[in-house]
Amino acid sequence: MKMNRKVAAILAGLTVGAMGQVYAASADSFSDVPKDHWSYEALDYLAKEGVIEGMGDNTFQGGRTMTRYEMASIVAKAMQKGGTSFGDKAVLDKLSAEYSGELDTLKKRVDAHDKDIKELKEKADRFQLHGLARVQMGDDNGLEKDGRNGDYSNRFYMDLEGSMKINPHATARFTVEKNARFRDSEYKKMKTGDVKWVKHKNEKAEGGYDWFEKPIVYDKTVTGETRDDPQNDPNHSGIVSNIWVELQLGKQHNWYTNIGRKWNGIGMQNLLLGGQIDGISTYHPIEKGHGWWFGGHYFKPSADWAKDEQIEVDDNNKVISVERYVKRAPVVGAVDFWGPLGKYMESHIAYARVVSHALDHNDGNLGYYTGAKNFISADLKVKPLKNLSITGSYVKSDAKYEWMKSYAGNAHLDRDWAVRIDYKGTDLNKVGSWGVYAKWVNLGVGADIGHDDEWATREPTFVSGVKGWYYGIKMVPWKNCEWETMWAPHLTENTNGRNTDTGESTAYSRHILRSWLDFHF
Repeated sequence: MKMNRKVAAILAGLTVGAMGQVYAASADSFSDVPKDHWSYEALDYLAKEGVIEGMGDNTFQGGRTMTRYEMASIVAKAMQKGGTSFGDKAVLDKLSAEYSGELDTLKKRVDAHDKDIKELKEKADRFQLHGLARVQMGDDNGLEKDGRNGDYSNRFYMDLEGSMKINPHATARFTVEKNARFRDSEYKKMKTGDVKWVKHKNEKAEGGYDWFEKPIVYDKTVTGETRDDPQNDPNHSGIVSNIWVELQLGKQHNWYTNIGRKWNGIGMQNLLLGGQIDGISTYHPIEKGHGWWFGGHYFKPSADWAKDEQIEVDDNNKVISVERYVKRAPVVGAVDFWGPLGKYMESHIAYARVVSHALDHNDGNLGYYTGAKNFISADLKVKPLKNLSITGSYVKSDAKYEWMKSYAGNAHLDRDWAVRIDYKGTDLNKVGSWGVYAKWVNLGVGADIGHDDEWATREPTFVSGVKGWYYGIKMVPWKNCEWETMWAPHLTENTNGRNTDTGESTAYSRHILRSWLDFHF
């Protein structure tokens, strides 16, 4: 019986050595097999074919006695290669029969190892962590205007996001956020006590008490412990800030549903809603809708309003008790639709309605605090060029309180506008990728449920409306690292604000310069 090169090489290899653990590309990888050795050609062929391997230390150790398990492993690898002649196959069949017991044992070991690897991978996939760490610096004169909330320009920030897979169609998720301020001067401005008129109790000579209002200034000492006081920043204090479950419902598992507390946005620029909510949202591709989707939401913003209405102090201005009124955030129902309009345009439309609201202790009105019950929004994104996109967003509400109108004068407090221009963009996996953008906003105080204040304009200064331009640039200096700088040279803040006594506008100019580096993991 004539044997071809492969079977001859197998037998030669079996004569001179054994297999190990690390794959060898050729016989040259074995430091103890000289090129003039009679078996070099056979070993070179077997190594290139992946039939034999070294001992893990770049040696072949051809003089070592081979175990039957090692012999069976070589036979098994040779049999898997295929492409042999009838005579070659007969030789391999004889070898297979000789080592059938060892081959069966090896197969069981491999199957057990495969099972262990699969289970380990499944366990690893069930729990995953990712997020970003940010280093941010900047300057913001708006913080000086208000004297509070100086935590947006200079800070160390971390967003840790985790997921726990329950089954193929359900995942539990959570986020932990920490906002660490590092500039004392900002925080001192933020913590400076305001003069407040409070109820003061005075004992009458004939018995009983007389109440009158008296100003008090709180003593707010700045210490390292209070810089990151969770009471001042509950959502970024290092605790679990969001927790929700993602479900894939329906027969086709294409009703993508979120239940719990999480950040959510409605609109291409999150102008109608952008913030933390408690509730349920579901998203579903419209059948034969040419790429269009439907979304339904029922939620309450997680932040209620708390207002100190009565503070009792003694003769030394020491606070005795505080009576606090809380205004619950509204319960809202919303629907939205989005999808393509041809090849170069995308659109989004939404409607939201306040369906329930806590009683206002002043006037008993059941509406939203601005009087708005209905909100509509529309977004349009156009790509006139390959790397250029323009996104326009509009929101309108039916805010109508008379006191709001008198407070805001003739300003359009019931509508929001935003236009964003983007050129190119970043890819965290592509070092050197970059993008620039410009954004113009004109936001009324009563137009939206809570837009995403991505650059902290209205939120830190508690202003009533903002108008102006932002400019920014971003790039990827290293893989998974993104640097961004934003500049707003002239914003008009408090555009809806009016002095209640004189009726004059309380608007002022604000500039912001911020730069941050995000490390994604």
